[in-house]
Amino acid sequence: MNVRNGNVKPHGDRKLTPEESAVVKSWLAERVALLNARDVDDILRAVDHMNLTAQWVQSKATDEQLDAVTDTLLLAMHDLRTVLVRKKADRLMKGAEGDS
Repeated sequence: MNVRNGNVKPHGDRKLTPEESAVVKSWLAERVALLNARDVDDILRAVDHMNLTAQWVQSKATDEQLDAVTDTLLLAMHDLRTVLVRKKADRLMKGAEGDS
């Protein structure tokens, strides 16, 4: 079974019964929902790490440590901000088009 595209290939020459197909489709829907929820949870954990990073920079980081991470963090945050702003603008434009 391919969770990404929903393709189901039974082993051998076996054909799934309608009942088996229904069970597989139900399982697949549940699995996709679980994987999507995990993605969001992972991102929310990343936000927590960013907040911890800000606290670390503010209170504990030495100049040497900051020199080691500043450029990498700034580039990553710039890339993330750019994508988030573009995606939000796209969503707002779609919403404005739908209101017309």
